[in-house]
Amino acid sequence: MKTTQLTVVGYAVNGSGLGHLTRCVAIFRWMRRLAKLSGVQLDAHILTSSEAPGLAFEEGFASWKIPSKTIVKETEIDKAAFLRLARQWVWHTLGLINPDILLVDTFPAGSFGELLYALDGPGKKVLVRRAVKNSFEAQMGVAQLLRAYNLILVPTENGTTAQPNTEGVDERTRYLGPIMLRSFEENRPRAQARLRLGVPEGKLAVYLSAGGGGDSNAGTSLEAMIDALNEDAGLHLVVGAGPLYRGEPRRAQNITWLTSFKAAEDFAALDLAVSAAGFNSYHELLNAGVPTAFFSQEKIADEQCARVRRAVEAGAAISCLPGEVRQAVTLLAGDEDLRSRLAKNARDFVPENYAREAAFETLSTVLGAERLREAMTVGTPSFFKRLRETGATIEDVRNAGRHIPENSYADPGERAAIALDLFEAGGVPPGFAALVCKDFCALFPPPADEAEAADYITAARQLAEALFPFGAVEAARGLINSLAPLAAGRDPRICAREWAEKLRNWWDEGESAASIKTKLSEGGPHFPHPAQNQACSRRRIHD
Repeated sequence: MKTTQLTVVGYAVNGSGLGHLTRCVAIFRWMRRLAKLSGVQLDAHILTSSEAPGLAFEEGFASWKIPSKTIVKETEIDKAAFLRLARQWVWHTLGLINPDILLVDTFPAGSFGELLYALDGPGKKVLVRRAVKNSFEAQMGVAQLLRAYNLILVPTENGTTAQPNTEGVDERTRYLGPIMLRSFEENRPRAQARLRLGVPEGKLAVYLSAGGGGDSNAGTSLEAMIDALNEDAGLHLVVGAGPLYRGEPRRAQNITWLTSFKAAEDFAALDLAVSAAGFNSYHELLNAGVPTAFFSQEKIADEQCARVRRAVEAGAAISCLPGEVRQAVTLLAGDEDLRSRLAKNARDFVPENYAREAAFETLSTVLGAERLREAMTVGTPSFFKRLRETGATIEDVRNAGRHIPENSYADPGERAAIALDLFEAGGVPPGFAALVCKDFCALFPPPADEAEAADYITAARQLAEALFPFGAVEAARGLINSLAPLAAGRDPRICAREWAEKLRNWWDEGESAASIKTKLSEGGPHFPHPAQNQACSRRRIHD
């Protein structure tokens, strides 16, 4: 029996950063998409200590939260008492949810050993093994715990060598690239992004970031960067304070202050940036092709200094110290050729988001790779971008493409692309148009090739636009059913054109769907008989 529902838990420990939670949510976004395309309902839960669980909420995931070590320390909660409570909470929560897949980011035993007794439970275990300092990995005993996981995902960074595996786990390790919340294709176009950020015409948009906002020096760093650039009339400062920032915002006509989880969606608006080199900020800026001066922050597990060096050596960025922001911005702002080179090299250095591949590998532990192949073919970033732009759902696309034969001239991705054209014109709700398309196309033999399949879509869209004024989709489908006897042996394009014209006339005359159905059931009014139309073939007419 095929699996139709899958329960998954993501475990992301965070204190002053957002990286672990962001990767977990990024993978879950694509797991939900691929599962839906495969006919599987994903029941997803995120267990986290991040102080920004709103990220999960914004992306439509349920989150279960315990305090972070950061807030435990600030509030002087007894550490031993907290650890006892947190461990029990984690064990009981996992036991009650009983996931088919447990996805853990970076720390295989959890941050304080809380997962040790959960790894022998049922279900598949997947570890996202992001690179950390060698000393930290040894201290956490990472290598000894790898065998407890069914799958190990390694989001390697360009220019690095993967950390060594424990003997016997290579066959369950998959080496990917950076995992990010958004793919390049999902970002907004430049004009729209600049309008959203309030960047005036003729000014250079400069992005300033110290990470997710939770670093103890974030406020000081941001204030210093703003003060260094605030008097330059040619700049508009876009300050990515981050969701974890707790200081006072700086607002002015030349400053846009951001605390959004999804600032990267508007990175096309930027002309240059100065940013800390945390995993998320670094890869999102390079993937978006933003000319950036990176500086490093000292972290317990993260080697930001090495990350900056790799980007500089690749010609994808420049480096600066926190006190050199003015000089770095002057260099970038004054040299358009340098910005162009950095932008190109940055895109080449971080060309892809591997969240989709991570989701595929994770789901494959239960569903199997073969079942997910079609979902991977259809479910590209471009496909989901078009879904978002048109407002259509996966079910709408399925309905709109049912007339295209499977295993024929069009692969699943091509069938989806043809079906999506139904929704491009707008004006008619996608769900309405999809059901009209499904019913209308079912009146005719399957199209013989891609061009004819596209003709069916064009005809269905024309009919949907004429039917929409009559109200509910049930009324529209009833009218199609009443018109069905007139479709026999005819070309769908001609039928759609004639029916749409007649429906518009009836609407102008004040007719309702019910009155039209009555007229049709009584044998009138009449459409031209197929024999009177020399172009009545169901085959596509070639102009």
